[in-house]
Amino acid sequence: MEEPILFISSPPVYFTEIAEIKETFLEESTSVFVPNRSDRIADQVIARQLNYFSQPINQFRTLVFHLVNGEKMVGKVQEVLGSDVKIKSANKVKLINGNEIETITIANDF
Repeated sequence: MEEPILFISSPPVYFTEIAEIKETFLEESTSVFVPNRSDRIADQVIARQLNYFSQPINQFRTLVFHLVNGEKMVGKVQEVLGSDVKIKSANKVKLINGNEIETITIANDF
């Protein structure tokens, strides 16, 4: 039987000075975040349509927004932020509430 090349009879022991550690207690939060549901579009069909038309690939479509008060707006969906919808028409951007939209149709550009 051969002897090992390096034989350590005990595990190595190192002595290091430990700085004084102050105990800090972190409080545990038990609160639950509930998203604000009042800032969303109530009509799910309109919400899905706005989500679809706000996608970059679909932003080229010119749409007609029929509002609850009878007014019509023609433009493209630029962005949807909660219940607010940015519509770009001609050279201006209008911000309307998505809950005021009754229907959305595609504009006839020809």
